[in-house]
Amino acid sequence: MKKILILTLLACFSSTAKAATVECMFMSETKINTKGEWLSTNVDFMVLMNMFGDGLKIKLENSLLGNLDTNKPFLAGEVSRGKVYLMGSDMGIEGKLINVQGNEILIYDGLCNINFSG
Repeated sequence: MKKILILTLLACFSSTAKAATVECMFMSETKINTKGEWLSTNVDFMVLMNMFGDGLKIKLENSLLGNLDTNKPFLAGEVSRGKVYLMGSDMGIEGKLINVQGNEILIYDGLCNINFSG
């Protein structure tokens, strides 16, 4: 009987950890200069689609998942286009991709989903 209980407990605690992947679709690009002056905003879906294709996908460390409940922005990771920030909210998960190029700061705004795979 003890062996069955121990095996059952081991099976419960040894389940494979699921990896989290964040997928974001961006809806706008805003440019500001390093002085904080607003230069432009682009909401052309086709331009953004050409830049990102089906969206941006990054792996999210499981230790960062709890940050979504704080409703505060946090750095989720980096990609070639810049730093990815996420924030949980009542509307879901908001995402920003931010990159500094010379004197311009590019900010891409979008909504994100978290997917889990085993």
